[in-house]
Amino acid sequence: MNRFTGMLMVGYSWAQLMMLAVPTDEFWGLNLRYLNYLIPLAAALGVWTVGNIGREQGSFKWPLLAAYATYPVRYYIYDETVWCTLMVLSSALVFDSFAKEWCRTAQTKKHVAKRVAVLGMCVCLYLSLWCGYLYFHGTITDSEGDEIPIYEALHHFFTSPWWLDVKQCLLDTYQYAQHHGWYEVWKQIIDLSDPHGEQNAYKVLGLGPDATQQEITSTWRRLSRQNHPDKVKEQHLRREAQEKFMEIQQAYEILSNSKHRRNRRNKKDNSEPTSGTRR
Repeated sequence: MNRFTGMLMVGYSWAQLMMLAVPTDEFWGLNLRYLNYLIPLAAALGVWTVGNIGREQGSFKWPLLAAYATYPVRYYIYDETVWCTLMVLSSALVFDSFAKEWCRTAQTKKHVAKRVAVLGMCVCLYLSLWCGYLYFHGTITDSEGDEIPIYEALHHFFTSPWWLDVKQCLLDTYQYAQHHGWYEVWKQIIDLSDPHGEQNAYKVLGLGPDATQQEITSTWRRLSRQNHPDKVKEQHLRREAQEKFMEIQQAYEILSNSKHRRNRRNKKDNSEPTSGTRR
């Protein structure tokens, strides 16, 4: 009974998934509704898969014939739940009556690579059906509460200004890498990610990257006086003032450390003898 129930459940779910993956409207001018004839194949495959688990086995021919023999019922019974259940039920009954037998010999294990390849192909096929369902029948909701089909949203996404800008940026990056190498691209990515926090620190102080240490110090003092928490009398605004004050102090500390680091690097470069000096 457990095996029979499993055959019904898996066969019905696979048949429904195949039914949902088929688009109801034309796609690129093609009518793909003829793929509905694969629904009995999916139902029989689910029945046969569960029926061959464990110490029992059976031929795929009988459940397949029963599923296709029952499939024309859909043209007389319009309720999808009813005719799909009848199709799966007939397939499972025929498998139990004519195809099922005991495994009298131990099954030999196939090579690991072959088993992984078959499993990967089955997973890809299963996921492709879900992708087809989401693409043709799924919808997304915008900020105004309107539902938009996913295939229309994807089409408009690839023509949106945001995607065109990203696409052009990726193309420029690839062309730059072709001329200068991927290592230079990686160095630029690291610099743009602001690992030392210098770019954000300049932004907090309102300065540019070419500002001198004297300008940084004077700006830090001025902003510290303006945003000191002791000047804020309202209790509910004091916490915000403290966070702003700490942000200014952290930005000044980052830029001061970076200046010292650049000075040390410059001194090291100047202290190294040139090729003419060595001679």
